[in-house]
Order: sequence, then structure tokens, then C-alpha cells
Amino acid sequence: MEKWIGNLPTLAQKSFHAKYKDILSHSFYTTFSDSEVILKAIEAECDKSSGREIKGVLIATNKSIHFLSKKEQFTIEYEVISDITIKPDGKNKNEMQLTLLIGFNERNFDDIKKDNDSQEFFEIIEKKVINPNQELQTTVTHNFDYFLHAEKLNELRQNNVQCTAFLMKRDDKGFSSNGKRLLSELHPKAILIEEAFYYDKEKQGNFIVVDKFVWLYEYKDKERVAKKIIYWPFAFFNNAAIDHFALKSDIITNEGKLTLKAAGKKFISLLSDEGVTFSLKSRKWYNKVLGFRSKKWWKMTIASLTYGFVLLIVLAMVFGEDTTETSATTKSDNHTAVKDKDKATKDSKIDKEKQEKKKAMLAEEKRKEEKAALLAKEQRKKEEAARLAKEQRKKEEAARLAEEQRKKEEAARLAQQQRDKAQAAKAAAANQAKASVFYKNCSAARAAGAAPIHRGEPGYAKHLDRDGDGIGCDS
Repeated sequence: MEKWIGNLPTLAQKSFHAKYKDILSHSFYTTFSDSEVILKAIEAECDKSSGREIKGVLIATNKSIHFLSKKEQFTIEYEVISDITIKPDGKNKNEMQLTLLIGFNERNFDDIKKDNDSQEFFEIIEKKVINPNQELQTTVTHNFDYFLHAEKLNELRQNNVQCTAFLMKRDDKGFSSNGKRLLSELHPKAILIEEAFYYDKEKQGNFIVVDKFVWLYEYKDKERVAKKIIYWPFAFFNNAAIDHFALKSDIITNEGKLTLKAAGKKFISLLSDEGVTFSLKSRKWYNKVLGFRSKKWWKMTIASLTYGFVLLIVLAMVFGEDTTETSATTKSDNHTAVKDKDKATKDSKIDKEKQEKKKAMLAEEKRKEEKAALLAKEQRKKEEAARLAKEQRKKEEAARLAEEQRKKEEAARLAQQQRDKAQAAKAAAANQAKASVFYKNCSAARAAGAAPIHRGEPGYAKHLDRDGDGIGCDS
């Protein structure tokens, strides 16, 4: 299911998948290539030139557009589409019509619901027709467990990957969820991530993260960034005073006050597990009631009036219902007495069977969804492990290549040193040989077979070159 409608589908998307589940499952292994990625799928009706109308599914992938139905299937490559027309489907403003111009021919699709899913589909095919190589992130391909924060969006822009408008809308789950998802990426081993702020001289931060330390962050939802403010070791909270309220918890130290909007008791439990000593403020029973904990007279007055008003409404509803029920019972006694008892029993049995059948269907659907969620989670873990392994292999390969290059350079340097030493030794030997050869006269040179002797050769001397032409014993 996830490959068709993503890992955070809406109710409408789930209904669409349930309706066309058989067609989608059958075509996945027969229609799509291994390199194709599903970007979006919507319900549509194909209008044939013969006048027939075929209900089915329009699917946009990273390579082409597919139309799937029980009777017919076909594929249109983005490269062959020369123009797209999107307009309302006749007088029905809630449905759209899509026309693809392919050469001189047209493909018409109508009965497309006008909603966010169809708008995302249109956005995808418009961008892919303009540039078939354009990479896109959609509500189907994106993993909503991870937040599209500023750094991630910048990385996608650098890689020329565009996000659809519907993805950006759905990924924005609100301040609390966005902040928690971002911080969970920064601290994958965090035990607790919760909204909180710290009072020293002024209010600081809006989230805490607990792992080996307690981190305070300032999250800006508009910019989608989180800034680290400060972090404390667990020992920082030794001898703190803990004050639990209905909607918050205060951890008061000598240096300031940390206020958690929720999960205060869990945070205190974590402090206790780390051996931190603290004291809990206690109150009388009536000061534990919402509105009476702060002991401020105006809050207690408002709370008292509210509780009194609620009590009056409850009493009025109870006694009013009793009177109505008594009157209705009196009027309908005679009518109830003449009802057919067998028919009532039969109707009751039928209703019971329907309820049991409905419960069984709901239980089966829930089981399937849980199984699908588990499989999706396992798949994400496998993909993450594969990604990490691939990165590790790349690092090891880079290190190996660097080491090989270093060894080659070192071997080349040593070889050059050897060549330099050999040349120096050869030159020294030649000089030594030159210096050690001496001929007393040309007769001795001729007897040794060295005549004539040129300047620079072993045995050359001026007394052998009487004419000074650089050649000794040449006559």
C-alpha cells in the first residue's frame, strides 16, 4: 500500500487504494520497470475515440504516465507529450478534465475529483513534461517520519530535487510535531523530546532533548531550524524542587526554572533513574483541584463558578431526561404490549450478527494495517541499514585508494632516490677511472690501444696533445 499512497495516507487515499487494490497489485510486476518510482496515483476515467468510457487509475512515475483498468492498460512517455490542458469537467466544478496532446492526437481523462491529490498529480506531470529528468519528492515518495527542515530542503535544492506543494502542506504537522521530528534527527538516541522552556533572567528555548545530557533548544517553525541554547548534565538537577501542575511541571534549581508543558513525570522518572536527588512539593487535597493549585483568588473564583455551572447543567440533564423518559414510557405502554415478540427476537438476532460481522471486518482491517505498517517499518530499517553500509563501503574504498596512492608515491620517491644514487656512483666511478689512467708517452698509449685520446677521455694529458687540438697521439 505504501508504494502507491505513501506511509502517511489520508482516509481518501486509503479508500482509493482499497477500491483499486486488485488492479494495482496485478500491474505492479507486469507494467512497471524496476527503475520506475511511483510519484502519484489518482482515480480517472479514460474517454475513448469510440465513445466508450473506461474507469481506472492514472499513475505518474518518474518516467511515464500509466493508465490501468480491468479491461485496458497503456503507457505514455513524458517525452512524447507536447502539451497539457487542465480544465473543469463541464458544468461540474468539483471534477476536472485532463487532456494530453501527443503529436496530432489527444488523450482525454475526466471524472477526476478536484482535491489536493489531483492538484499534486497535475503539478507532477506538468513539471515532468517540461523536464522529464526533473526529480520530485511527493506525498508518496517522502517518508513522513522525517521532517523537511531547512537543512534538508537546502540539500534537496542543491541536488535539483523539487517538492510538491501538497507535500510541503502535509509535512507541516504543526509546531510541536515539526520540532520533535527535527530534534529526533539531531538526537536519534534521545529518550525524551518535549516542549519546555527555561527561566534564568529571561525565558529561553522551547524544547528539551534528553539523552546523555539534557539539551535546551530554540526551534523556529517558520524557518524550520533549531538552535542549541545550552545543555546540562543530570547532576545539574540535584536538590531541585519539583512542582507538578495540571498542564505543566516546574523543575526549580538554584540557577533557574525549567518548565515542561507535558511529560513532566517521565522527566522526573529519568532523573531518578540517573540517581538525581530532588524534592516534590505537596499540597492539600483541595489545592490539587484544577484552578486551586496556584492559590490565586481570581483563579479559584473562576474555577468555582465553572464547576458550579457544570454541576447545574448535569443536574438539569439528569432530571430532565428522567421526566421525559417517564412520560414517553407511559404513552407507549399499550403500543409495546401488542408487538410481536418473535419478530423482536429475530430482529435482535440479525442486528447482533451484523454487529459481529462488522467487528470482525474492522478487526481484520486493523490487523492488515498493522501488518503493513510493520512491513513498512522493517523495509525502512533495511533501507537505512543498506544506506549506512553503502556509505561505509564508500569511506573504506576512499581510504583504500588514498593508501594505494600514498604507497605509489612513496615507491616512486624511493625509486628516484635509487636512480640518483646509482647515477652518482657511476659518475664517481668514471671520475676515479679517469684519474687513475696515465700514459707516459704516445707509444705507451698506442701499446694500450687507447690512441688517439680525446680530451675528457681517461688517460688524456697535455704532453700527449702537443698541437693542442684536443686529440692526443693523433699522429
